[in-house]
Order: sequence, then structure tokens, then C-alpha cells
Amino acid sequence: MAQKTGFFSYVKRAFLHHWNLLFFGAGVLAGAVSGHADVVLPLVAAGELVYLGGLATHPKFQAFVKAQAHKEGKKQVNQDALQRVFNALDPRSRVRFEELRRRCREVQALAKGIRTADLGEMEELHNEGINRLLWVFLKLLYTKRSLERFLESTSEDDIRASITRAQQRIADLGPETEDSPTESKMRKTLQDTLQSAEARLQNHRKAQENREYINLELERIESKIASIAEMAINRQDPDFITSEVDGVASTMEQTERAMGELQFLTGIGESEVAPPSFVDEQLERE
Repeated sequence: MAQKTGFFSYVKRAFLHHWNLLFFGAGVLAGAVSGHADVVLPLVAAGELVYLGGLATHPKFQAFVKAQAHKEGKKQVNQDALQRVFNALDPRSRVRFEELRRRCREVQALAKGIRTADLGEMEELHNEGINRLLWVFLKLLYTKRSLERFLESTSEDDIRASITRAQQRIADLGPETEDSPTESKMRKTLQDTLQSAEARLQNHRKAQENREYINLELERIESKIASIAEMAINRQDPDFITSEVDGVASTMEQTERAMGELQFLTGIGESEVAPPSFVDEQLERE
């Protein structure tokens, strides 16, 4: 949750600015050693109040403080979402994710190690690509786990049996034109039951197809990262590494849309939060 900002938040941020602390501390120290603390310290305090009052009420500074508070709050949301998704995985999926993250870190370290200059923004974009890729991979594992739980809780054979029963009971009623008022009500109830069972069967098949698609996507991402890591060792080209990682990350849009369609089942939307920083995040196992 983003931190609330108010006047005292602006004053606090202005006071804790490193340059203000430096000059304020220097003023207090000068007053203490000057022998005229009774004169210097009130002047320092008055100057500090003018500075704090002016900066804390400046629109641009307030906008900066709000942006920082939003960024800090967003980071906490990212970490909370990351931890929630990670804790919902089974042990095997956690190991699978950690293995991919290890490979991505190796690729990142290799790219950083062979750069001859500080490329700043390019490196940040490279990290963003890796973070997005890992975030999608983690959500795929989470979605796969949710689908497996759904499929484990339902039986296709049971659904088919309920369809057969409903169809048989409707047939036993005979021609609809000969229905009594009671039979007419029974027929409508059975038809509604039949429609619900057929919808369940279609949903069950769709879940199976989605699970198969997600398995293929997980394997594709793992294969791509392994390939990049192996080629990067021979190429020794940071631009090649960055372009390859970004190329894989750019293909995630369709995957994220597919997961967005399963939000009713997983609780994860297409863009619930921005990708967390997987390089530095520490994941705890419950």
C-alpha cells in the first residue's frame, strides 16, 4: 500500500535531505564552537525553518515526495504479490523457478562482466527484460498449479455421467407436447441441469488445453534461457545477450493475455503489478 503524504511528510523529507543535514549540522557546530551560541543557533534555526517551510510547500517538491512514496509503496506491493505467488507453488515448481532465476543471473553477470563501459540505461533495460521474463515464468507456474488443483477437484467421467443421466431422464419424459404441468417443470429443470453439465465439460476441456499450453510455454522459456546462456559464453557480446533476452521477453504478451483469461481461476490479471526485481528479492518458504 502506498504511503500517505502530508505536510509533515514533506517537511521530514526536506529535513532529511543530505545537503540540508550537512549545512544544518555545520551551522550548529559553528555556533557551538564560536562562543556565541546564543546568537548563532537562533539564526541557524530561523534559517532552517525558512528553508523547510519554503521547500515543503513547493509544488514540484511535493510532487517528488508523492512520486517517491508511490514508488516505495509499489515496491512493497510487488514484493507482497511475489511472495504470495511463490508460497502458493508446490516444492517442485519452486525449485524449477529458482533454477531459471539462477540461469538468468548467470546471463546477467556475464553481460555485465564483458561490458567495457558503464551503459547505465541499457543495463537497466536489460534487467527489466529479465525481471519481466521471470515474473511471467513464475505466474505461469502459479497458473499451472491452479489449473492442476481445479482438474484434481473435478472428474471428466463424473461430468459425462451427469450429462448421460440428464439426457436419459429427459428422454423418459416422452414427447414434450404431451407434458403435464408437473412434467413441464421437470423437463425445464432437467434441461437446465443438462446445460450446466455440458458447460462444465467444456470448461474442463478448456482447462486441460490451457494446462498443456502453459507446460509448452514453461519449456520454451527454459530452453530459450539455456540457449542464450550457452551462446553468450561463445559470443562474448553484451548487445547480443540484451537483444536475445529482450526478444524472449517481448513474446510474453500473448502469454500474459492467456493468463489474464484465467484470472477467475488464479486471481492474477494480465498486469496485476509491475515485474519485481528478481535479482535482489529474497523469497521465503512458508
